[in-house]
Amino acid sequence: MFVLLGGIMLSLHVAIAGRRKAGMTERRMRELARRVALLQEETDIARSEVEALRARMDDLPDAERLSGELKVLQGLLKQLATRKDQAGGATAAIAAPDKSGEMTAGHRGGKVVIMDGEALLAAIEEALREEAVELYLQPVVSLPQRKRRFYECFSRIVLPNGSVITPEQYIPVAEQAGLVAAIDNLLLVRCVQLVRRARRDHLDVGFFCNISNASLTDVDFFQDFITFMAENRQLAETLVFEFDYSSIASGDYITRMNLQRLRGAGYRFSVDQVHDLDLDLEDLSGQGFRYVKVNAHLLHEMARGDDPVLDMRSFKGALDRHAMDLIVEKIESEDMLLDLLELKVDFGQGYLFGEPRPLVDKQ
Repeated sequence: MFVLLGGIMLSLHVAIAGRRKAGMTERRMRELARRVALLQEETDIARSEVEALRARMDDLPDAERLSGELKVLQGLLKQLATRKDQAGGATAAIAAPDKSGEMTAGHRGGKVVIMDGEALLAAIEEALREEAVELYLQPVVSLPQRKRRFYECFSRIVLPNGSVITPEQYIPVAEQAGLVAAIDNLLLVRCVQLVRRARRDHLDVGFFCNISNASLTDVDFFQDFITFMAENRQLAETLVFEFDYSSIASGDYITRMNLQRLRGAGYRFSVDQVHDLDLDLEDLSGQGFRYVKVNAHLLHEMARGDDPVLDMRSFKGALDRHAMDLIVEKIESEDMLLDLLELKVDFGQGYLFGEPRPLVDKQ
């Protein structure tokens, strides 16, 4: 009897435990199903928001849509700004101010401010945070017609009071603080916006955008830069990237390969800060360089001075054979221009044709 009752009680206990376990499993399944449903609902909402955002972006003008396309570059800018190396030398004095501490720049009523290194570094950091690196343009004209064919793009840091800091001032400090690539990045953003606008308005001009050696040798920056430009290769018709000669001449294998990738996307290059005209034009042309910029005073000294060492006809012939054009920069007077015209140069740049001016003045 007791054995029978014990068996019945055990069976009841097992049955109750089984029901409890089944009930717990069922509740867990219902909770899991509820979470999956919520997740699906959130996914559907997110997908709808993305589709709506894409539709709004498609309806925006080019200049506004561009900000979305350049998020990768702006994100890179923030990374570069936080990566800066607080080198002790970054606070060294750059130039001694005059009695007033300022000197007139002669454009738009603004002033070029001379600052010491510590104040200058703070101004650079603030400009990067506020994206106050402005685009200035200087015309490049065909000669002898003086028709504007290109604009060179320069960066200027504009302070809240409207004063201007020029590259000659901020580049040494920015290099020591690891911020040159960040400044180049903002300049690139401005240049691409400008090129988009010029293409939209069917303007028959090109733009030179300077890329510093610091950016050229920054692996992370340049890889993202190449990827972005390759995805926007339609800009290659209008945008020319400019590098200083020392960076190209001393470039390693990786630098050459990066330039080759950029050239493969259809982009052309210009070389400036040339201090000797004994150039390997075949090599430069093979890398994608189509323009050589030479200082007017250097060219005069070498080809027109008392003891000329450059046969201009031979030099121009070599440039033509390699499909390269000569741009003479820093032409400042009519007398200087007349002297250069006898050398049959292709393009001229300098204050005689127009000083660098803010982009807002060109709109």
